[in-house]
Amino acid sequence: MKLLDRSIPPLQNPVAELQLPAPRMEKLYNGIPVYTLPNPQLDLIHILIHIRNGILHETQKHLSQFTYALLKESSRKHSATEIADLLDFYGVHYTTSCGMDKNVITISVPRSNVSNILPTIYDFIAHPQYREDRLDIYANLKIKDLEYNSQKTDVRSTQLMLHAIFGDTCTAGQFSTRENLKAVTVAQMQEYHQNTFCAENIRLFVTGNVDKDMEQCIKGLFAQIPHGQATKEIHDLLLPADPTPLICEAMPDSVQSSITLCCPSIGYLDADRRGFSILGTITGGYFGSRLMQNLRERNGYTYGISAGSVYFGNQSLFIINSDVNATHTQAAVDACFEELQRLQEEPVGDEELETARNYILGDMLRDVDNSVSYLKKYAYWNQHGLDEREFQDMIQAVKETNAEDLLSLAKKHFEYNKFTRIIVGDIRNMKQASAQ
Repeated sequence: MKLLDRSIPPLQNPVAELQLPAPRMEKLYNGIPVYTLPNPQLDLIHILIHIRNGILHETQKHLSQFTYALLKESSRKHSATEIADLLDFYGVHYTTSCGMDKNVITISVPRSNVSNILPTIYDFIAHPQYREDRLDIYANLKIKDLEYNSQKTDVRSTQLMLHAIFGDTCTAGQFSTRENLKAVTVAQMQEYHQNTFCAENIRLFVTGNVDKDMEQCIKGLFAQIPHGQATKEIHDLLLPADPTPLICEAMPDSVQSSITLCCPSIGYLDADRRGFSILGTITGGYFGSRLMQNLRERNGYTYGISAGSVYFGNQSLFIINSDVNATHTQAAVDACFEELQRLQEEPVGDEELETARNYILGDMLRDVDNSVSYLKKYAYWNQHGLDEREFQDMIQAVKETNAEDLLSLAKKHFEYNKFTRIIVGDIRNMKQASAQ
């Protein structure tokens, strides 16, 4: 048997123009838009429900997460155990996620079971009856998670970052405590759901082998969602709330230190966003990135490091994260800023840029290589007022953005004094911040 020679790269084919199909859009009687992407080969029907609210809209810490995580436990007609058994019997995969500016409910159901189980699911997500006993169980689980994570350097570093960026006036910046985990009440959850789960805040995305009867079932249920007050747009926040450039917290017994470097950055609709996302990939967005080559391959400070943007409202955070060998904490931080400075001073080489382009284009193709992943990507674009044309626009940006463009973007967005540095672990040799 001939062995594969891994020193020889596989053949590469350029990504040609690719026009993605536009999902079919129809508005329900209550104004909810439904985007349907038919796929006759997919007998597992996928439904995404995007609800415009989230952590940045809540007035009580954990309220958004608790309200939507506990929907499945809060059926008017069935106990939590009965709902779990029904979902299992009908082969349903059901999850919820809570983000900065939206909550997402994801449902996948075998097409033969849609009419049998979807009305039950709709009932508990649209008309929940929250219960004290289920709230207590969930809160206690979260308290256990809090205790378990209290000595994890990476978790603590993220907490300190959010507090530094958002401050105490926003729940995103408040620390989780036993007290605020226990402070959420059934009445608050009921009111929050009533105020946020309304037609003005909801968008529906569906893919699979959907026939007319199934469409009528889905549309008939969600057309019943009442009107309400649309969640207001997120106002631009003054970031960071705490301008301290260096935040350190010691965990003397830790064998690693967690590093988080973050700075406020541009919104998703900013003219620089596509080019900046390419720059972010080159910086720390894949295995061949600058930070990975420096901190892992050359110096052995870490097993992995990442960099990228988190978008919310008209803003974002650019974040670099890594867990490094505790004895090399300061050296690792210095290496990160060395790479950022090098990107501001030296144009990216042709070979490096071509490698990054190929990676980005391949990653983009993976994002749309089936109707489920494409629907999720489309839903994300739709949230920002974009559509399937964004895919081709990004391909064009990847092909056209050159080394001089990246140099200019690095100078504009990687200013040293914009970064807040959070270090948790071995901080004995950390240097105070100084302008570079």
